[in-house]
Amino acid sequence: MKTFFVLIVSSVVLVLAGCGTSGADFKTSVREKFDGPTYRLKVVVGDSRAVYEAARRAVDKLGFRFVSGGPSQGRIEALSGVSANDSLQGARQLAMKVRLSPLATGGIEVAVLFTEQVQDDFSKGMGQTTESPLRESALYEVFFRTLEQSLAAK
Repeated sequence: MKTFFVLIVSSVVLVLAGCGTSGADFKTSVREKFDGPTYRLKVVVGDSRAVYEAARRAVDKLGFRFVSGGPSQGRIEALSGVSANDSLQGARQLAMKVRLSPLATGGIEVAVLFTEQVQDDFSKGMGQTTESPLRESALYEVFFRTLEQSLAAK
């Protein structure tokens, strides 16, 4: 009986040992299901038209293709090129959404979200794509740095 108890306790400890590392990711993914994905924010100085044009240049420099949006709408949507996996059975594409909002303090809040769209297996049929936000990606910092450089170059 003692051996059985030790075996059960050991099993529970091993199962719960890996849960601590995924707790933050679990909380984030649950919050995103209710609130939507989390945009990265940065406040820049300039008028809305100049910031929009600088954001468009930054989108182009990152290799994304403009899909929709405009300065009066205060948004940009863009897509990267499609890349196939090694077996040519699936594809991957990045999407970028940028929102520009004027602040009462005089700056422009730039909110950006990168998502990854993955289709694992074309043999399963068309339209079987999953989309998930990129939480920890260097693309956010690269975009904001490129935006600052585009604003400074004007």
